[in-house]
Amino acid sequence: MRVRELFKSTGLTQAIGGTTSFLDRENCQIVNKSKNEDSIVLHLKRGTDGKEGRAHLRVQDKFETISAQLLNAFASESIVGLTLNQLDDLETSLSVESTGGKLHLNK
Repeated sequence: MRVRELFKSTGLTQAIGGTTSFLDRENCQIVNKSKNEDSIVLHLKRGTDGKEGRAHLRVQDKFETISAQLLNAFASESIVGLTLNQLDDLETSLSVESTGGKLHLNK
């Protein structure tokens, strides 16, 4: 499944240490990521001026019952160097299926 099918990312992200400069989804690359209890925090850097910021990947509402499993599984995916737009289209090694009304994560 693609990242955009499993997760929703925050929109334009405000730069760290600034109040007016926003980071662009196409011109900022992911330089690092970390997992917190309800999202994956993406650390971004804009190549043109080095501005840094953050965005969050949150599990789509329809997968809320397996959100902890999705976050743990996605934390190991290699995404450094991608822009947020490229990340949306990334094909993951994850799939979700429904059996007996329950969602199951397959790697």
